[in-house]
Amino acid sequence: MYRRVAAALATAATAGALALGTAGSAEAAGPGFSPRSHHSSYAECQAAGRAGYAIWGPIFFCEPFTSTRPDVIVLWVRS
Repeated sequence: MYRRVAAALATAATAGALALGTAGSAEAAGPGFSPRSHHSSYAECQAAGRAGYAIWGPIFFCEPFTSTRPDVIVLWVRS
């Protein structure tokens, strides 16, 4: 349940940031990357990235959702 709430809050924060005209996480990742999932810790995000090797390959990275929401870690994968 915590993950669902965190994902919903992350989605709402992105919509709010984009509505206000500020750069969202999608713009910060650069071309060719897309968000795959949200996690509550960096270690959990890294484990999910390694577990998905067969799906998206070895290139992925984890970063905080925003500076105001460092408790939500986003897994970015190659598109």
